[in-house]
Amino acid sequence: MLKNRGAANLGALILLIGAGTACTADAPSTEDLPSYNSLEAARQAVSGQLDCQEDPPPPTEVMGSNGQLPAESVKCTRTVEIFYFESPEARDEAYTLMSNAAGSEGSVYFAEGRNWFVVDYSEVGVGGGDPEPLDLSALSEPLGTRFTEVK
Repeated sequence: MLKNRGAANLGALILLIGAGTACTADAPSTEDLPSYNSLEAARQAVSGQLDCQEDPPPPTEVMGSNGQLPAESVKCTRTVEIFYFESPEARDEAYTLMSNAAGSEGSVYFAEGRNWFVVDYSEVGVGGGDPEPLDLSALSEPLGTRFTEVK
């Protein structure tokens, strides 16, 4: 389940609570993907390639099965967010939780690194307000990420 630290979009919150019971998407291996030593390093790399907002909304808290996952994040837009993880287990659990939001409403898109990823959840109503999608596939060549669409 995702929970916005600011004013939560109730519809999005309900969507993700329900999504937690859906079938899970396993996170593929990340061994050959690029890594960064901090959220700020990942943010700078992504911001150099995508049109991120200068004053984005507050980040999302990712709630896993045992409470809040050990992750840091910063939003690029209301519906695109960069996550950084200290452990592969936290990354994989967050990937699975966010993948579960995909379904009949739309897809969830990822640009994946080893210990970080960028997620675009604009098609599934997470983030509130008008969707602000970005083309995450544009990160594949310059940053060496893996682009994934989860339907």
